[in-house]
Amino acid sequence: MTDPTTVPQSHRISPTRHHSILQRLVDARVSGIVYAAAMFFGYCVIPLVVQFWVNDYAYLDSVAYLAFVSAVCILLGAAIPIFDPMLPTRHARFAVNERVFLWCVWGGFAAFAFLAWATAERIPIIAAIQGADPATLAELRERFLKAREGWQQSFVYINALFTGAILPYCVARMFAYRLRGRWIALFFFFAYSISFLEKAYFLKVLIPLFYLVATRKIESKIRPGMMLMLLVGIVGMMAFVSGAGESGIVTTESFFSPHYQPTGPINHMIWRIVSIPVVTAADGLRLFMTQFGGDAFFGATSSLLAAITSEVRVPFEQLVFALQWGQNATGTGSANAVFIIEAYVNFGIVGVIVFSLIVGVMLRMLAKSKDPAAEACWLLLGFGLYTAGLIGVLLSNGFLLLFVLILFVRLRPGKTRAAKV
Repeated sequence: MTDPTTVPQSHRISPTRHHSILQRLVDARVSGIVYAAAMFFGYCVIPLVVQFWVNDYAYLDSVAYLAFVSAVCILLGAAIPIFDPMLPTRHARFAVNERVFLWCVWGGFAAFAFLAWATAERIPIIAAIQGADPATLAELRERFLKAREGWQQSFVYINALFTGAILPYCVARMFAYRLRGRWIALFFFFAYSISFLEKAYFLKVLIPLFYLVATRKIESKIRPGMMLMLLVGIVGMMAFVSGAGESGIVTTESFFSPHYQPTGPINHMIWRIVSIPVVTAADGLRLFMTQFGGDAFFGATSSLLAAITSEVRVPFEQLVFALQWGQNATGTGSANAVFIIEAYVNFGIVGVIVFSLIVGVMLRMLAKSKDPAAEACWLLLGFGLYTAGLIGVLLSNGFLLLFVLILFVRLRPGKTRAAKV
């Protein structure tokens, strides 16, 4: 019987003789190298350039040092074959009907989405259409999930568990094997994403699809480069609708500063992508050193680990946000930083080394899974860890469940023909 988790060689789309640069860069087989390079350039080279030639911002040199250590360890982790004997999933112990699995996931998510819409104070996209100002829209975004009270406080965790990894995996699998209902699932997720005006939330499912197209796992009339431009265009449109960069405030602050005021949606997007991750990482270290004396938290920044160790939780992301901009009206503002900051404030340099090795091992697992949908999630994992902590990405965002699925579950039956978008 053909293994449904792999696309047979006879059904794969024949690659061109000269692979595109984009195809080579996103291939899961080189994910360890590419991600290590991204960490080195984004959090080592850029901070050093800014520190010494643009703006003397505190702790950028420390960020660069941690990023260099992390990049080396990611490369080492990606070379460790610790889970290779358990992959691919045709050797998995538990066989689960694929349709039942997908129906359970999408049914549960649909029920949650309608409940969130029905109980929301106002739905942000409707408020935007009605002409609400940017400040009001920002508050409504927070109130849609983060600022819920009572039993609805669980919404933010349920949302993250569904949308972090499991739904993106399901969408990628549905398109990779041309499963019925794939377009309905994609459009439903898109509608949910834009309903609360999170500018790039829909990328959670489009990034895996981009991987499948770019690596020629599925056929598409849209070239990968065109698809990439389309994704950027949609993000820009969402930034425009949400009023990003339209504060009307003129400032002389440096581009690499949380107090910089972007002028227009495009400038806002570039600032958020290039500057804010680096600045937030530096501010995280500044807060840790100046207000906590550099004493390790030993997992107290995580709600789950704090509960297990009976420690008082340290709302580190919220404190960094308050340091940068002051807390928002709902008190839920958080400034997530690259995973090496979480690793360092909790466990020191040893934490950076161990967490980075784990990241490298995870990237290797996705690449070796022989499941195109799992491979497609490596970019999503990479983006998540580039701006957030490993503990939250694994536990809250559902990636731990994804890895359990990869290692121990075999979904059957799956389609074995090359898919068309």
